[in-house]
Amino acid sequence: MAKKFLIDTDVFVDYLLEEPKARDFFEQLPEGTFYYSALNKLELTSARVCSDSAVRSSTAALLSLGKKVEIDDAIISLAAEVKRQHSLTLTDSIMAATAIHIGAELVTKNVGEFKKIKELMMMKPY
Repeated sequence: MAKKFLIDTDVFVDYLLEEPKARDFFEQLPEGTFYYSALNKLELTSARVCSDSAVRSSTAALLSLGKKVEIDDAIISLAAEVKRQHSLTLTDSIMAATAIHIGAELVTKNVGEFKKIKELMMMKPY
């Protein structure tokens, strides 16, 4: 079974800003392995820059290449536990819980925020 990667918002933002390292990272991901949280979609599409229809279209096109993970009761419960134990922000708690729940490696540039969560697999993409 192929490895799963849950992409954090910071990596999506770099890609949309045409950061070459982010582009390379996405191009090297095996097809069907990248996931994103419904929270990522909210964070990306609510950004002021998405007032521009071209940016909204680029964002939608990028997200269409991955698989969306809805925030269900299991993820909510796990996120609450992560937040209580590790004092993370709500957003980071949801991302960590989502990765753990689906058995994915969290891809983020903010590895320091998550390093205290022993059961979380993560990687810094570049």
